[in-house]
Amino acid sequence: MSEIGKAEEKFDQEGFESLKKQYEEYEAKLRERFGKFNINEVLRQAKDLRGVFIEGLGEVRYVILSEADISEIAKKFSDDARERNLQALFRSLAAADAEVTLDKLRALPYDVSRVLQETVLNASFLPQRKTSKLGLTTAANFKASS
Repeated sequence: MSEIGKAEEKFDQEGFESLKKQYEEYEAKLRERFGKFNINEVLRQAKDLRGVFIEGLGEVRYVILSEADISEIAKKFSDDARERNLQALFRSLAAADAEVTLDKLRALPYDVSRVLQETVLNASFLPQRKTSKLGLTTAANFKASS
């Protein structure tokens, strides 16, 4: 085996310890920032109005739907995915704007409706949500549970 091969096999203990320390410091900062999980605080924050800027539409205000909301809509409209999504969009938007009605949502141009659904129904309570495209389950495509 050449000298280069032996050098590549050598474990960098010092580098490993440095990375381990950096990770522990990062984790400590996260724990300090977020503290312990507090369900009452999460539920309080979940009711807060949210806003997202959509180019061509402006700022869209909405609320994130609860597990109960999604379940109710999924059961009520189990055979019609488009209606499920429209009902979910309505609940999200109407909570922030009393002028939003189902009839007005149905009258929207398709591209506007699609962008609103993709943006609002895929919004997350948690920041910087990263998802994989494979096996992705989103609110815009939720299915009735069996």
